[in-house]
Amino acid sequence: MDIRLIAMDMDGTLLNPAQQVSPGNAEALRKARAQGIHLAICSGRSPGDIGLFAIENGLEDCALLALNGLYCQRDVHSAPFAQHVLDEETLREAMRIIRDEKQPFACYAQNRLVIFPQDDEDAKTFFTVHDQHPDGPQILYGEEGFAQLTEGVNKMISFAPDQESWERTRKRLLELPRLEVSTSWPLDFELMPKEWGKGTAVAELAAQLGLTADQVMTIGDYDNDESMIRWAGLGVAMANATDCIKNAAQFITLSNAEDGVAHAIEQFALK
Repeated sequence: MDIRLIAMDMDGTLLNPAQQVSPGNAEALRKARAQGIHLAICSGRSPGDIGLFAIENGLEDCALLALNGLYCQRDVHSAPFAQHVLDEETLREAMRIIRDEKQPFACYAQNRLVIFPQDDEDAKTFFTVHDQHPDGPQILYGEEGFAQLTEGVNKMISFAPDQESWERTRKRLLELPRLEVSTSWPLDFELMPKEWGKGTAVAELAAQLGLTADQVMTIGDYDNDESMIRWAGLGVAMANATDCIKNAAQFITLSNAEDGVAHAIEQFALK
């Protein structure tokens, strides 16, 4: 295979259980870049958070497909080449449903994060490694914070307290015709504009680079990675991936505790 673009998820994939890019993964990514292979991190995290991970590991020219591919940059310092937001009616209805179920939720808008917690502990659920960094996501709260948003909401995340609440909420959310309902963690919801996500973001980036799907390898572990795993010429599932992702992939690599990203890169991309 002639792999010219590698797009990978972060949590459960590129990051190890300690929420770090391991030396092994970082070294494999730098080798791939030295061979002219393009890199992309495709994550549900905010662009500032992803960008700081990239900078810390010497990958400033890595593409950032942030917020599940709804806010995309060609590299850490460039302006977005694509951005998609929830329409106002869908956003308000989804917020109403989640509030009815008394679940904490957050609205992600570019590099801002507006948290609607049920209690003080809930707020910590949405914090990231870089939430205190000046270039990290700006944390806002409630309606006052929501009023500061100017470019729309790219996605929402909420957490159900138990399986029964999760299933009840999911059923209601699926009735909204312009809402994409996915998960990235047990009992959570990732809510996005319909028909946009990681797969469309990787396809859009590949087109800009003049590449076909056969030249792209994607690596992921959770259900919100499915669209990019299926789109790529080579979709790779982590050993710790869900059954959904393993069934969609052509290859299963090692776990995120065993440098599974590096293993896949060495198997299929490095010469």
